[in-house]
Amino acid sequence: MQIERTDLENQTAQLNIKIEEKDYAEKVEKKLKQYRKELEMPGFRKGKVPMGLVKKKYERALIIDEVNNQLQNALNNYINENKIKILAYPIPSKIQEETDWLKGTDFEMNYDLALAPEIDVDLSKLEGITQYKITADKKSIDEEIARIKEQYGSFENLEEVKKDSQLLGTFTNETENINNETIIKMTDLTANAQKTLLGKKKGDVVELQSKDLFKDPHKMMHALNVDHDRVHELDTPLQFEIKGIFEIKPAEINKKLLDKIYGENKMEDEEALRKYIKENFEKELEGISDNQLLNDVTKKLLETTEINLPKDFLIRWMIFDNEKMNKEQAEQEYEKSENGLKYQLLEDAIVKKYGIDITYDEVFTLAKNLIMQQMLQYGQDINDEERIEEITQNLLKNEKEFNRFSDRILKEKLIELYKKEVPVQKKRIGYYKFLDLNKK
Repeated sequence: MQIERTDLENQTAQLNIKIEEKDYAEKVEKKLKQYRKELEMPGFRKGKVPMGLVKKKYERALIIDEVNNQLQNALNNYINENKIKILAYPIPSKIQEETDWLKGTDFEMNYDLALAPEIDVDLSKLEGITQYKITADKKSIDEEIARIKEQYGSFENLEEVKKDSQLLGTFTNETENINNETIIKMTDLTANAQKTLLGKKKGDVVELQSKDLFKDPHKMMHALNVDHDRVHELDTPLQFEIKGIFEIKPAEINKKLLDKIYGENKMEDEEALRKYIKENFEKELEGISDNQLLNDVTKKLLETTEINLPKDFLIRWMIFDNEKMNKEQAEQEYEKSENGLKYQLLEDAIVKKYGIDITYDEVFTLAKNLIMQQMLQYGQDINDEERIEEITQNLLKNEKEFNRFSDRILKEKLIELYKKEVPVQKKRIGYYKFLDLNKK
Protein backbone atom coordinates (compact mmCIF):
# COMPACT_ATOMS: atom_id res chain seq x y z
CA MET A 1 0.00 0.00 0.00
CA GLN A 2 1.22 3.50 -0.84
CA ILE A 3 -0.11 6.81 0.51
CA GLU A 4 0.90 10.15 -0.92
CA ARG A 5 -0.18 13.59 0.29
CA THR A 6 -0.43 16.65 -1.92
CA ASP A 7 -1.18 20.04 -0.36
CA LEU A 8 -3.60 22.13 -2.41
CA GLU A 9 -4.85 25.70 -2.14
CA ASN A 10 -7.57 27.02 0.18
CA GLN A 11 -6.73 24.92 3.23
CA THR A 12 -7.17 21.58 1.44
CA ALA A 13 -5.02 18.56 0.74
CA GLN A 14 -5.37 15.38 -1.28
CA LEU A 15 -4.47 11.84 -0.24
CA ASN A 16 -3.72 9.29 -2.95
CA ILE A 17 -3.99 5.70 -1.70
CA LYS A 18 -2.87 2.75 -3.84
CA ILE A 19 -3.83 -0.78 -2.83
CA GLU A 20 -2.33 -3.69 -4.71
CA GLU A 21 -3.56 -7.26 -4.87
CA LYS A 22 -0.85 -8.41 -2.44
CA ASP A 23 -2.27 -6.04 0.23
CA TYR A 24 -5.60 -7.86 0.47
CA ALA A 25 -5.13 -11.27 -1.18
CA GLU A 26 -4.16 -13.19 1.97
CA LYS A 27 -7.11 -11.92 4.01
CA VAL A 28 -9.57 -12.60 1.19
CA GLU A 29 -8.16 -16.12 0.76
CA LYS A 30 -8.55 -16.76 4.48
CA LYS A 31 -12.19 -15.65 4.43
CA LEU A 32 -12.90 -17.79 1.37
CA LYS A 33 -11.59 -20.85 3.21
CA GLN A 34 -13.80 -20.02 6.20
CA TYR A 35 -16.78 -19.67 3.89
CA ARG A 36 -15.99 -23.01 2.25
CA LYS A 37 -16.03 -24.80 5.62
CA GLU A 38 -19.59 -23.66 6.29
CA LEU A 39 -20.96 -23.60 2.74
CA GLU A 40 -23.63 -26.07 1.63
CA MET A 41 -24.57 -26.41 -2.06
CA PRO A 42 -26.68 -28.99 -3.88
CA GLY A 43 -24.53 -31.97 -4.90
CA PHE A 44 -21.78 -31.26 -2.39
CA ARG A 45 -21.27 -32.13 1.24
CA LYS A 46 -20.77 -29.33 3.75
CA GLY A 47 -17.20 -28.07 3.48
CA LYS A 48 -16.51 -29.92 0.21
CA VAL A 49 -17.68 -27.32 -2.30
CA PRO A 50 -14.86 -26.74 -4.86
CA MET A 51 -12.90 -23.54 -4.15
CA GLY A 52 -13.54 -22.40 -7.74
CA LEU A 53 -17.30 -22.26 -7.06
CA VAL A 54 -16.75 -20.52 -3.72
CA LYS A 55 -14.60 -17.87 -5.39
CA LYS A 56 -17.11 -17.39 -8.19
CA LYS A 57 -19.86 -16.77 -5.66
CA TYR A 58 -18.08 -14.72 -3.00
CA GLU A 59 -14.59 -13.57 -4.00
CA ARG A 60 -15.47 -10.26 -5.65
CA ALA A 61 -17.71 -9.15 -2.76
CA LEU A 62 -14.97 -10.05 -0.27
CA ILE A 63 -12.38 -8.10 -2.27
CA ILE A 64 -14.59 -5.01 -2.32
CA ASP A 65 -15.27 -5.29 1.39
CA GLU A 66 -11.60 -5.80 2.31
CA VAL A 67 -10.35 -3.00 0.05
CA ASN A 68 -12.88 -0.56 1.52
CA ASN A 69 -11.86 -1.57 5.05
CA GLN A 70 -8.20 -1.04 4.23
CA LEU A 71 -8.94 2.32 2.61
CA GLN A 72 -10.83 3.52 5.68
CA ASN A 73 -8.15 2.25 8.07
CA ALA A 74 -5.39 3.78 5.95
CA LEU A 75 -7.15 7.16 5.96
CA ASN A 76 -7.74 7.18 9.71
CA ASN A 77 -4.26 5.92 10.57
CA TYR A 78 -2.51 8.40 8.27
CA ILE A 79 -4.47 11.34 9.69
CA ASN A 80 -3.89 10.26 13.31
CA GLU A 81 -0.23 9.28 12.94
CA ASN A 82 0.61 12.53 11.16
CA LYS A 83 -1.54 14.56 13.56
CA ILE A 84 -3.43 16.24 10.75
CA LYS A 85 -6.21 18.50 12.02
CA ILE A 86 -9.18 18.30 9.70
CA LEU A 87 -12.55 20.08 9.64
CA ALA A 88 -14.63 17.19 8.29
CA TYR A 89 -14.12 13.59 7.27
CA PRO A 90 -12.43 13.11 3.85
CA ILE A 91 -14.54 12.81 0.71
CA PRO A 92 -13.71 11.39 -2.73
CA SER A 93 -11.66 13.82 -4.79
CA LYS A 94 -12.95 15.63 -7.85
CA ILE A 95 -10.28 13.85 -9.91
CA GLN A 96 -11.31 10.39 -8.73
CA GLU A 97 -12.01 8.12 -11.68
CA GLU A 98 -14.69 5.44 -11.53
CA THR A 99 -13.35 2.32 -9.86
CA ASP A 100 -13.67 -1.00 -11.67
CA TRP A 101 -14.80 -3.09 -8.72
CA LEU A 102 -15.90 -6.02 -10.90
CA LYS A 103 -12.59 -6.74 -12.66
CA GLY A 104 -9.86 -4.70 -11.00
CA THR A 105 -7.08 -6.18 -8.88
CA ASP A 106 -5.17 -3.00 -8.02
CA PHE A 107 -7.09 0.01 -6.76
CA GLU A 108 -6.29 3.70 -6.50
CA MET A 109 -8.40 6.18 -4.55
CA ASN A 110 -8.05 9.94 -4.12
CA TYR A 111 -9.56 11.77 -1.13
CA ASP A 112 -9.85 15.49 -0.43
CA LEU A 113 -9.28 16.81 3.08
CA ALA A 114 -10.19 20.15 4.65
CA LEU A 115 -7.30 21.25 6.82
CA ALA A 116 -8.03 23.16 10.03
CA PRO A 117 -6.28 26.54 9.90
CA GLU A 118 -3.61 27.41 12.46
CA ILE A 119 -4.95 30.19 14.69
CA ASP A 120 -2.93 32.34 17.05
CA VAL A 121 -5.05 34.09 19.67
CA ASP A 122 -3.67 36.77 21.98
CA LEU A 123 -6.39 37.94 24.36
CA SER A 124 -4.16 40.67 25.78
CA LYS A 125 -4.27 42.53 22.44
CA LEU A 126 -8.06 42.79 22.19
CA GLU A 127 -9.34 46.36 22.28
CA GLY A 128 -12.68 48.05 22.89
CA ILE A 129 -14.16 45.56 25.37
CA THR A 130 -16.30 46.86 28.25
CA GLN A 131 -17.00 44.84 31.38
CA TYR A 132 -20.26 46.06 32.88
CA LYS A 133 -21.22 46.20 36.54
CA ILE A 134 -25.01 46.18 36.17
CA THR A 135 -26.85 47.79 39.07
CA ALA A 136 -30.46 47.45 40.15
CA ASP A 137 -31.86 50.90 39.33
CA LYS A 138 -34.92 52.43 40.97
CA LYS A 139 -37.24 51.38 38.13
CA SER A 140 -36.34 47.69 38.40
CA ILE A 141 -36.72 47.74 42.20
CA ASP A 142 -40.07 49.57 41.92
CA GLU A 143 -41.28 46.91 39.48
CA GLU A 144 -40.36 44.10 41.86
CA ILE A 145 -42.13 45.89 44.73
CA ALA A 146 -45.22 46.25 42.52
CA ARG A 147 -45.02 42.55 41.60
CA ILE A 148 -44.94 41.55 45.27
CA LYS A 149 -47.85 43.83 46.09
CA GLU A 150 -49.85 42.32 43.24
CA GLN A 151 -48.89 38.71 44.07
CA TYR A 152 -50.09 39.06 47.65
CA GLY A 153 -52.96 41.42 46.90
CA SER A 154 -56.67 40.66 46.99
CA PHE A 155 -58.80 39.77 43.96
CA GLU A 156 -62.02 41.54 43.06
CA ASN A 157 -64.29 40.23 40.30
CA LEU A 158 -65.65 42.89 37.97
CA GLU A 159 -68.77 43.12 35.84
CA GLU A 160 -67.00 44.79 32.91
CA VAL A 161 -63.50 45.51 31.63
CA LYS A 162 -61.79 48.61 33.02
CA LYS A 163 -58.46 50.19 32.10
CA ASP A 164 -56.53 48.40 34.89
CA SER A 165 -58.38 45.05 34.65
CA GLN A 166 -56.88 41.62 34.15
CA LEU A 167 -58.75 39.22 31.91
CA LEU A 168 -58.98 35.45 31.89
CA GLY A 169 -59.82 34.27 28.40
CA THR A 170 -59.01 32.13 25.38
CA PHE A 171 -57.36 33.29 22.15
CA THR A 172 -58.36 31.30 19.06
CA ASN A 173 -57.65 31.26 15.35
CA GLU A 174 -58.41 27.99 13.61
CA THR A 175 -56.35 28.77 10.50
CA GLU A 176 -53.23 29.52 12.54
CA ASN A 177 -53.91 26.62 14.94
CA ILE A 178 -54.10 28.95 17.94
CA ASN A 179 -56.18 27.93 20.96
CA ASN A 180 -54.75 29.11 24.25
CA GLU A 181 -56.26 30.08 27.57
CA THR A 182 -54.34 32.82 29.35
CA ILE A 183 -54.51 35.84 31.64
CA ILE A 184 -53.75 39.23 30.11
CA LYS A 185 -53.33 42.69 31.63
CA MET A 186 -55.01 45.65 30.00
CA THR A 187 -51.91 47.72 30.70
CA ASP A 188 -49.84 45.38 28.47
CA LEU A 189 -52.08 46.04 25.45
CA THR A 190 -51.90 48.70 22.75
CA ALA A 191 -54.25 51.68 22.89
CA ASN A 192 -56.46 50.23 20.12
CA ALA A 193 -56.72 46.84 21.80
CA GLN A 194 -57.61 48.47 25.12
CA LYS A 195 -60.29 50.58 23.42
CA THR A 196 -61.80 47.44 21.86
CA LEU A 197 -61.98 45.61 25.21
CA LEU A 198 -63.12 48.45 27.50
CA GLY A 199 -66.67 47.89 28.73
CA LYS A 200 -66.85 44.27 27.54
CA LYS A 201 -68.33 41.63 29.85
CA LYS A 202 -67.77 38.00 30.79
CA GLY A 203 -68.87 35.74 27.92
CA ASP A 204 -68.22 38.31 25.20
CA VAL A 205 -66.11 37.23 22.21
CA VAL A 206 -63.98 40.06 20.88
CA GLU A 207 -62.06 40.21 17.59
CA LEU A 208 -58.53 41.60 17.87
CA GLN A 209 -55.60 41.96 15.48
CA SER A 210 -52.29 40.28 16.33
CA LYS A 211 -50.28 43.15 14.81
CA ASP A 212 -51.99 45.68 17.09
CA LEU A 213 -52.45 43.77 20.31
CA PHE A 214 -49.50 43.76 22.75
CA LYS A 215 -47.00 46.56 23.27
CA ASP A 216 -44.31 43.90 23.69
CA PRO A 217 -44.45 41.03 21.13
CA HIS A 218 -42.74 38.73 23.63
CA LYS A 219 -45.80 38.92 25.90
CA MET A 220 -47.99 37.96 22.95
CA MET A 221 -45.72 34.95 22.42
CA HIS A 222 -46.79 33.58 25.81
CA ALA A 223 -50.40 34.69 25.50
CA LEU A 224 -50.86 32.84 22.19
CA ASN A 225 -48.39 30.02 22.94
CA VAL A 226 -46.40 30.55 19.73
CA ASP A 227 -42.63 30.50 19.26
CA HIS A 228 -40.37 33.54 19.11
CA ASP A 229 -39.78 33.66 15.36
CA ARG A 230 -43.43 33.16 14.52
CA VAL A 231 -44.78 35.86 16.83
CA HIS A 232 -42.87 38.62 15.01
CA GLU A 233 -44.31 37.55 11.64
CA LEU A 234 -47.87 36.87 12.82
CA ASP A 235 -50.48 39.13 11.22
CA THR A 236 -53.91 37.63 11.68
CA PRO A 237 -57.30 38.26 13.32
CA LEU A 238 -57.81 36.64 16.73
CA GLN A 239 -60.94 35.83 18.68
CA PHE A 240 -60.71 36.40 22.43
CA GLU A 241 -63.45 34.89 24.61
CA ILE A 242 -63.64 36.61 28.00
CA LYS A 243 -64.07 34.07 30.78
CA GLY A 244 -63.31 36.27 33.75
CA ILE A 245 -62.65 39.92 34.61
CA PHE A 246 -60.90 40.99 37.77
CA GLU A 247 -58.58 43.49 39.29
CA ILE A 248 -56.10 43.14 42.07
CA LYS A 249 -56.00 45.44 45.08
CA PRO A 250 -52.28 45.65 45.86
CA ALA A 251 -51.15 44.47 49.27
CA GLU A 252 -49.59 46.92 51.69
CA ILE A 253 -45.91 46.39 52.43
CA ASN A 254 -45.75 46.04 56.20
CA LYS A 255 -44.07 43.83 58.78
CA LYS A 256 -46.96 41.35 58.80
CA LEU A 257 -46.62 40.74 55.04
CA LEU A 258 -42.82 40.61 55.20
CA ASP A 259 -42.94 38.05 58.03
CA LYS A 260 -45.31 35.94 55.91
CA ILE A 261 -43.06 36.03 52.82
CA TYR A 262 -39.55 35.91 54.28
CA GLY A 263 -39.97 34.60 57.82
CA GLU A 264 -40.45 36.32 61.14
CA ASN A 265 -38.29 39.33 62.00
CA LYS A 266 -36.20 39.10 58.80
CA MET A 267 -37.33 42.56 57.62
CA GLU A 268 -39.04 45.46 59.29
CA ASP A 269 -40.24 47.69 56.48
CA GLU A 270 -40.23 48.53 52.77
CA GLU A 271 -36.79 50.13 53.00
CA ALA A 272 -35.32 46.80 54.18
CA LEU A 273 -37.19 45.00 51.40
CA ARG A 274 -35.75 47.37 48.80
CA LYS A 275 -32.24 46.71 50.08
CA TYR A 276 -32.87 42.94 49.94
CA ILE A 277 -34.24 43.15 46.38
CA LYS A 278 -31.29 45.26 45.25
CA GLU A 279 -28.68 42.87 46.70
CA ASN A 280 -30.29 39.73 45.27
CA PHE A 281 -31.08 41.21 41.89
CA GLU A 282 -27.51 42.42 41.48
CA LYS A 283 -26.24 38.90 42.18
CA GLU A 284 -28.40 37.69 39.29
CA LEU A 285 -27.14 40.55 37.14
CA GLU A 286 -23.57 39.34 37.59
CA GLY A 287 -24.49 36.37 35.39
CA ILE A 288 -25.96 38.70 32.74
CA SER A 289 -22.81 40.83 32.86
CA ASP A 290 -20.62 37.72 32.47
CA ASN A 291 -22.62 36.56 29.45
CA GLN A 292 -22.30 40.03 27.90
CA LEU A 293 -18.53 39.90 28.35
CA LEU A 294 -18.42 36.43 26.77
CA ASN A 295 -20.51 37.60 23.81
CA ASP A 296 -18.51 40.80 23.32
CA VAL A 297 -15.16 38.99 23.38
CA THR A 298 -16.52 36.36 20.98
CA LYS A 299 -17.73 39.04 18.58
CA LYS A 300 -14.41 40.91 18.77
CA LEU A 301 -12.41 37.72 18.16
CA LEU A 302 -14.48 36.91 15.09
CA GLU A 303 -14.02 40.46 13.78
CA THR A 304 -10.26 40.68 14.35
CA THR A 305 -8.97 37.12 13.78
CA GLU A 306 -8.25 36.04 10.23
CA ILE A 307 -9.63 32.54 9.72
CA ASN A 308 -9.53 31.08 6.23
CA LEU A 309 -12.00 28.28 5.69
CA PRO A 310 -12.09 25.95 2.65
CA LYS A 311 -15.54 27.14 1.59
CA ASP A 312 -15.77 25.20 -1.69
CA PHE A 313 -14.76 21.95 0.00
CA LEU A 314 -17.22 22.40 2.88
CA ILE A 315 -20.08 23.04 0.44
CA ARG A 316 -19.11 19.88 -1.48
CA TRP A 317 -18.92 18.02 1.82
CA MET A 318 -22.46 19.09 2.79
CA ILE A 319 -23.82 17.82 -0.52
CA PHE A 320 -21.88 14.56 -0.17
CA ASP A 321 -23.16 14.12 3.38
CA ASN A 322 -26.77 14.83 2.41
CA GLU A 323 -27.77 13.58 -1.03
CA LYS A 324 -31.06 15.50 -0.85
CA MET A 325 -29.24 18.84 -0.57
CA ASN A 326 -28.50 20.78 -3.76
CA LYS A 327 -25.69 23.32 -4.23
CA GLU A 328 -27.87 26.34 -3.53
CA GLN A 329 -29.11 24.83 -0.26
CA ALA A 330 -25.56 23.88 0.72
CA GLU A 331 -24.34 27.43 0.09
CA GLN A 332 -27.14 28.81 2.27
CA GLU A 333 -26.34 26.31 5.02
CA TYR A 334 -22.67 27.23 4.85
CA GLU A 335 -23.46 30.94 5.30
CA LYS A 336 -25.51 30.09 8.40
CA SER A 337 -22.83 27.90 9.96
CA GLU A 338 -19.65 29.77 8.95
CA ASN A 339 -19.36 31.93 12.08
CA GLY A 340 -20.19 28.99 14.33
CA LEU A 341 -17.40 26.94 12.76
CA LYS A 342 -14.97 29.84 13.04
CA TYR A 343 -15.80 30.33 16.71
CA GLN A 344 -15.33 26.62 17.41
CA LEU A 345 -11.84 26.86 15.92
CA LEU A 346 -11.16 29.99 17.99
CA GLU A 347 -12.40 28.28 21.14
CA ASP A 348 -10.19 25.26 20.48
CA ALA A 349 -7.18 27.56 19.99
CA ILE A 350 -7.91 29.41 23.24
CA VAL A 351 -8.33 26.16 25.19
CA LYS A 352 -4.99 24.91 23.86
CA LYS A 353 -3.00 28.14 24.31
CA TYR A 354 -4.24 28.98 27.80
CA GLY A 355 -4.28 25.41 29.08
CA ILE A 356 -7.98 25.13 29.92
CA ASP A 357 -8.73 21.65 31.20
CA ILE A 358 -12.02 20.07 32.20
CA THR A 359 -11.88 17.00 34.43
CA TYR A 360 -14.45 14.29 34.94
CA ASP A 361 -14.61 15.23 38.64
CA GLU A 362 -15.62 18.79 37.72
CA VAL A 363 -18.37 17.54 35.43
CA PHE A 364 -19.53 15.02 38.06
CA THR A 365 -19.65 17.66 40.82
CA LEU A 366 -21.67 20.09 38.70
CA ALA A 367 -24.15 17.41 37.63
CA LYS A 368 -24.51 16.12 41.19
CA ASN A 369 -25.18 19.60 42.61
CA LEU A 370 -27.81 20.34 39.96
CA ILE A 371 -29.51 17.00 40.62
CA MET A 372 -29.61 17.78 44.34
CA GLN A 373 -31.11 21.22 43.65
CA GLN A 374 -33.82 19.64 41.52
CA MET A 375 -34.56 17.04 44.20
CA LEU A 376 -34.92 19.79 46.81
CA GLN A 377 -37.43 21.60 44.58
CA TYR A 378 -39.60 18.47 44.58
CA GLY A 379 -39.17 17.89 48.32
CA GLN A 380 -37.07 14.74 47.89
CA ASP A 381 -34.49 13.47 50.38
CA ILE A 382 -30.92 14.51 49.50
CA ASN A 383 -29.18 12.75 52.38
CA ASP A 384 -28.74 9.45 50.54
CA GLU A 385 -25.28 10.22 49.10
CA GLU A 386 -24.84 6.81 47.48
CA ARG A 387 -28.14 7.04 45.60
CA ILE A 388 -27.44 10.58 44.33
CA GLU A 389 -23.99 9.55 43.08
CA GLU A 390 -25.51 6.55 41.28
CA ILE A 391 -28.08 8.82 39.59
CA THR A 392 -25.28 11.20 38.58
CA GLN A 393 -23.12 8.40 37.15
CA ASN A 394 -26.02 7.03 35.12
CA LEU A 395 -26.84 10.52 33.79
CA LEU A 396 -23.26 11.13 32.67
CA LYS A 397 -23.20 7.88 30.70
CA ASN A 398 -25.35 9.76 28.22
CA GLU A 399 -22.85 11.53 25.95
CA LYS A 400 -25.24 14.37 25.21
CA GLU A 401 -25.76 15.08 28.92
CA PHE A 402 -22.04 14.82 29.65
CA ASN A 403 -21.27 17.34 26.90
CA ARG A 404 -23.99 19.68 28.18
CA PHE A 405 -22.38 19.87 31.63
CA SER A 406 -18.89 20.03 30.14
CA ASP A 407 -19.88 22.96 27.89
CA ARG A 408 -21.26 24.81 30.90
CA ILE A 409 -17.98 24.41 32.77
CA LEU A 410 -16.01 25.53 29.71
CA LYS A 411 -18.19 28.63 29.43
CA GLU A 412 -17.49 29.52 33.08
CA LYS A 413 -13.74 28.98 32.62
CA LEU A 414 -13.69 31.13 29.48
CA ILE A 415 -15.44 33.96 31.32
CA GLU A 416 -12.89 33.82 34.15
CA LEU A 417 -10.06 33.71 31.61
CA TYR A 418 -11.39 36.76 29.77
CA LYS A 419 -11.72 38.70 33.05
CA LYS A 420 -8.06 37.96 33.73
CA GLU A 421 -6.47 38.28 30.28
CA VAL A 422 -8.58 40.74 28.26
CA PRO A 423 -7.85 44.44 28.86
CA VAL A 424 -11.35 45.72 29.67
CA GLN A 425 -12.85 49.07 30.51
CA LYS A 426 -15.00 48.65 33.62
CA LYS A 427 -18.26 50.54 33.73
CA ARG A 428 -21.24 50.75 36.09
CA ILE A 429 -24.62 50.89 34.39
CA GLY A 430 -28.24 50.67 35.50
CA TYR A 431 -30.28 47.64 34.48
CA TYR A 432 -32.62 49.47 32.10
CA LYS A 433 -29.82 51.50 30.54
CA PHE A 434 -28.04 48.20 29.96
CA LEU A 435 -31.14 46.82 28.22
CA ASP A 436 -31.33 49.94 26.03
CA LEU A 437 -27.66 49.50 25.17
CA ASN A 438 -28.35 46.03 23.80
CA LYS A 439 -31.27 47.22 21.70
CA LYS A 440 -28.99 49.45 19.61
